Amino acid sequence: MTNDTVITVDVTFIIRSAVRLSDLLHDVPGATLVQGDPAAQVRGVVHDSRRVQPGDLFVVIPGERHDARAYIPQALERGALGVVADAPVELPPDRALLVVPSTRPALADLAAALRGHPSRHLRLVGVTGTDGKTSTTRLLAAILDRAGQRTGWLTTVDVKIGDEVRPNTLDHTTPEADRVQEVLAEMAGDGVETAILEVSSHALALDRVRGCELDLAIFTNLSPEHLNFHGTMEEYARAKARLFEMLGEPASKSGRRAGVVNADDPASAVMRQHCPTEVLTYGIERAADVMARDVRLGERGATFRLVTPRGEAQVTSRLLGRFNVANWLAATTAALELGATLDHVVEAAAETAPVPGRMERIDRGQPYLVVVDFAHTPQALENALRTLRPHTGGRLMVVFGHAGERDPANRPTMGRIAAELSDYFVISMDDPLHEDPAEIAERIAAGATEAGKKRGRDFSIDLDRASAIGHLLDRARPGDTVLLAGKGHERRMLVGNERRPWNDREAAERALGERGYGA
Repeated sequence: MTNDTVITVDVTFIIRSAVRLSDLLHDVPGATLVQGDPAAQVRGVVHDSRRVQPGDLFVVIPGERHDARAYIPQALERGALGVVADAPVELPPDRALLVVPSTRPALADLAAALRGHPSRHLRLVGVTGTDGKTSTTRLLAAILDRAGQRTGWLTTVDVKIGDEVRPNTLDHTTPEADRVQEVLAEMAGDGVETAILEVSSHALALDRVRGCELDLAIFTNLSPEHLNFHGTMEEYARAKARLFEMLGEPASKSGRRAGVVNADDPASAVMRQHCPTEVLTYGIERAADVMARDVRLGERGATFRLVTPRGEAQVTSRLLGRFNVANWLAATTAALELGATLDHVVEAAAETAPVPGRMERIDRGQPYLVVVDFAHTPQALENALRTLRPHTGGRLMVVFGHAGERDPANRPTMGRIAAELSDYFVISMDDPLHEDPAEIAERIAAGATEAGKKRGRDFSIDLDRASAIGHLLDRARPGDTVLLAGKGHERRMLVGNERRPWNDREAAERALGERGYGA
């Protein structure tokens, strides 16, 4: 760890309005222009036919349930200049056809080239891991903001470009490559110096961040999740490690690149193995470059002694839980590499409020604690319950579910965790998508039953989430804690093809108001 910044960039960036089709071809290995005018001006590259504008190239991406070729007519009707596909398709003679070996990497290459390769004009940080990505991203930005840097981020919750923050309305932590490059181009055009991306394992496996020149990679932790997609924990870890491999790709920027990993997580060994640059470590339990000593956890946050190669500092954070101390360490390790000081870390920790939907207190004057948390994995649910238990004088109760089309093995595990760590819980609905929510709930209940809990006495099932929340609030007494887990910041419930309006915080505030609390 040095006092130099990891990377230096040329902040001059010109947002392109259009690029010649022939010029884009140079950035796509193996691409062949089967028909069309090479001099045609391409104004956009999109994978969603509903977003096509006149002058755009429509890239045919294989879908999970639908043949993307079926949307070519819609794209043409909306004025698409042409189509990018992995095999010839019939098109009108006035439209271009670009055939590529694989459309996912082609989408990324085309989008990066069209937008002028914006990541070359930014310090780019990628954050990956099962849990803690959003919090670590925002904490890093908070430190760098106090260091005088202009920052941007793209997270599950929202998008920050300089001084503007707007919701992330997409259903992916990391959107498809065309949207990633659009956001990076906005950041570069706005004068952002450091951009921080939350990078999912899906994004890494599906080339969504291909074409991004990465300067710093951060790994938070790994626990069973997305195994329905990756197959095994080994493949899941390997997908995360792809972020660290990107540090070895050719770059136009000068300076040092680095990886940052959690010394307390065994999967960090996989990240190290695939990282071609220096690796910096952080941790609480094991020796690391950046550590937290004398950790004290309270109902309003945490305090700890920050130990780094640059000295020590006493840190007071408004964020609950030991896992958030780890998130601060990850952010600090990266921030110090990017030019921040210990004073900037201390200032950021004292001022930064909890991330929306991450251990967020709901206080309307009720005599018990209500907390909303995004805990939707077994490890996250366990962390949340263990964090709240010491601050609960009475009973600890929780409502949660499990999303459809995710690793089904996690369902009985979450039931067991709730059975062992809470006093009463309600299994409810959480984005069932195309699965039967009742069957998901029964699988969770099976884990609780195996742990010795009895339905009706120790837990219940109520698929109406508003009713489930109300049930716990009616049971709550002074000194109790009610945790609403799984939905966090989200503002919708995905049921089949529907996007039903839903937000746990609003539901809790409404339910508390109905019970006479708050104005």
